Amino acid sequence: MFDFLRKSQHKRPIAAISAALGSNGLPPGMDPATLVVLQKRGSYSSRKVNYFRVYDPVRAEERRVAVHAFGDLDGHPELVLISGHMEQDGSVALTRREPNLQAAATPARSQATRANHADDEQIVFPEAAS
Repeated sequence: MFDFLRKSQHKRPIAAISAALGSNGLPPGMDPATLVVLQKRGSYSSRKVNYFRVYDPVRAEERRVAVHAFGDLDGHPELVLISGHMEQDGSVALTRREPNLQAAATPARSQATRANHADDEQIVFPEAAS
């Protein structure tokens, strides 16, 4: 009823999440035992779940980011190693991290030449074709 009064839980990795981390792969040199899991209650497809985010407190400290609650990582997605949710039966669903799309080169754009597309007149102006 008063979920806004509850703080997110700040825990060391629990067994199911730790197992998921091991099977998903971590960056080289990272030990799952040194990572921190933040959890927040929520719902997924009308089921009660616990959302989690796993981060390395050493990296957060190096970047001078104070992490005390789940939402503190909203502005720092680069610190989140893995995230997902845990079902009530204990099963873990991981959220895929998308690669940094801005790092990919954007192709050069140029103005289209209308003369090369004379056959599209009926598509662009359908009422004129009648």
